[in-house]
Amino acid sequence: MKYEKLAKEIIQSVGGKENIVALQHCMTRLRFTLKDESRADDARIEGIDGVLSLIKKAGQYQVVIGTHVHDVYLDICKLANISDTNDSSKNEKEGKKGIVRSIFGAIIGCIGPLIPILVGTGLGKCILLVISMMGWANAETSMTYYIFNFAFDAGFMFLPVFTAIAAAKHFKCNVFLAALLGCILVHPNWNSIVSAVDPKFIGQMFGALPVYGMPYTSSLIPSILIVFVMSRLEKSLNRVIPEVLKGMLIPLLVLLIMVPLSFVVLAPAMGLISIYTGKALLWAYNTFGMFGIAIVCIVYPWLVVGGMHAPLAIAGIQILSQSGFDPISRTLTLTANISQGTAALACGLKTKNKKFRSTCFSASLTAFLAGITEPCIYGVTLRLKKPMLAVMIGSFAGGLYAGFAGLKAFAFMTPSLINLPMWVGEGAPNNLKNALITMVISAVVSFIATWVIGFDDPVEEEKDSAQSVENHISQVESPVKGMTVPMSEVGDSMFSNGILGEGIAIKPTDGKVYAPVDGTVSATFETKHAIGIKSDDGLELLIHVGIDTVKLNGKPFKQFVEKDAQVKKGDLLIEFDVDEIEKAGLDSTVMVVVTNSTDYLEVLPTKETSVSTNDILLRVI
Repeated sequence: MKYEKLAKEIIQSVGGKENIVALQHCMTRLRFTLKDESRADDARIEGIDGVLSLIKKAGQYQVVIGTHVHDVYLDICKLANISDTNDSSKNEKEGKKGIVRSIFGAIIGCIGPLIPILVGTGLGKCILLVISMMGWANAETSMTYYIFNFAFDAGFMFLPVFTAIAAAKHFKCNVFLAALLGCILVHPNWNSIVSAVDPKFIGQMFGALPVYGMPYTSSLIPSILIVFVMSRLEKSLNRVIPEVLKGMLIPLLVLLIMVPLSFVVLAPAMGLISIYTGKALLWAYNTFGMFGIAIVCIVYPWLVVGGMHAPLAIAGIQILSQSGFDPISRTLTLTANISQGTAALACGLKTKNKKFRSTCFSASLTAFLAGITEPCIYGVTLRLKKPMLAVMIGSFAGGLYAGFAGLKAFAFMTPSLINLPMWVGEGAPNNLKNALITMVISAVVSFIATWVIGFDDPVEEEKDSAQSVENHISQVESPVKGMTVPMSEVGDSMFSNGILGEGIAIKPTDGKVYAPVDGTVSATFETKHAIGIKSDDGLELLIHVGIDTVKLNGKPFKQFVEKDAQVKKGDLLIEFDVDEIEKAGLDSTVMVVVTNSTDYLEVLPTKETSVSTNDILLRVI
């Protein structure tokens, strides 16, 4: 096995093979579903030679590897005895994630497995279009053309079936029953009685349940929700039906329940969401045009960093299936890919570090030729920070022109130099030229911006060890004693929605706030209910005592430091009376927020439920 050593280290670092519930991969990332994330050693993962970064999003533990991720995935599957097929014996408790989070995680998980289908059929359609435009063949004159044409169409037509299979693997239910439900959505008999996109009443099931007809070919979301519900139904039936009858009754009962539920409730509801999401995005595109695209291009590189770009890709697939082209998601990806590759190239030409220069050039080549930017992001631009600003500027400039020119993608592919045919479409003779101009603008602007803005050249060789990663992790100690509370559960939307930044909350057991880091007091308040600290290594922290305690005008608080004072870990900052706050009918929870969270890759709260003032509360990467 080519990557046996790397695979072994990753398995050990995520808590061993017994801690792995499921494993998928996309173009660059291993996507683990773990039984207990606290058993995974985050610092050790990032210290492994061959791992670019660690991202934890949408219930997945994502290890960024690079373009050879598939080979690493295969070695991990072999070493950890992970099967690529559904295994009902692995239906372990994964924690109560909730329907919204589960569906969002499934959507992201489904994109990776579907990409080969979308790329292959999309590129095939582009090639056929070029052949037809050149007058070499068409469906009327060539049987070869005719067969390939409907073969490539099948990728989108039967998308609900492929999605159902991917969702079944994610939700760990019977793959074949899920595929059958996907097939039912695109059955010719159903499509023959559905003539309009908007749902219309076409009859009743059981003489009472209304059925509204709409086509589900080329859709993603209906299959995901249907299979999610099916997985819960299947588990419930497995618990109540005797073992001797399971093989016969469960498949029948699943179909008897899921078919009417799908056609009466689930499919039409999700079909409407899919259709009107696409319509809303097209409306926004047509309304705001070049400026709307350009503005989103600014933030898109950061969506990729956070692994949150998948929903835009899904929207792109939906728009492509509805209108035959995608003017949004592929344009965003094009400007970001070219800007990332060019920024890495500029860094490689400017750096004096030979090893880093090699990293820059290889990452740049990967972005230009394959459209894969994670090596650029985690190896160059995000690592140096300043080049990310240049990427944003280059993406904005390219997006401005793309929006002005009305650039459209006619196939769902990863934009790169190799995939230029995706911009060729019937009735859009200048589209390919506009794509090339967009690429040139993004490249020139990001190159100049990188060169002018500059970066701190990494002159020393980095050690590929867990210790070197540890040195890049800022640690924040708990400022108070108490019980930890996830920030999402705090009763103030400014904190729970992460508007002020990421962090954690503590239900205090005493009324003393100590300095959690060495640094400088950056902000104080007349009401003494909060304090800001900037640590010596750049963290900007807000410690906020209670919710709406500003109303108390400082009465239960005593402050021991002033603004601009130097503090050391453990210095007493504030005293407050917990009982007096709660007698006033207010919440005494203490929020600890990293207000410059966006400057960092991850803010990792402690997994402990109880903390003292010398315990590590946050690790910031």
